[in-house]
Amino acid sequence: MTRWSLPIAAATLLAAVAVAEPAHAAYRVIKWSTGICQVWNFGLPTRPFPYDYRVLTGPLPSFAAATRAKTRLFRAGRCLI
Repeated sequence: MTRWSLPIAAATLLAAVAVAEPAHAAYRVIKWSTGICQVWNFGLPTRPFPYDYRVLTGPLPSFAAATRAKTRLFRAGRCLI
């Protein structure tokens, strides 16, 4: 076995898993207790910490869509930043 066989096999496996994973809308805009809004990916295994936040939007399909929603919330005066 050559020294590159294992890294190539691992990269191939990771690529196959990434392609097979279904796309889902996981981005949302959250508002911290300080009034600052942030885009958060709820598809990640972790949640925002500390837990003093409110979710302002429903699921959004992409980071760009979530950023546009955050900008609209800022212009409407619902977010500080």
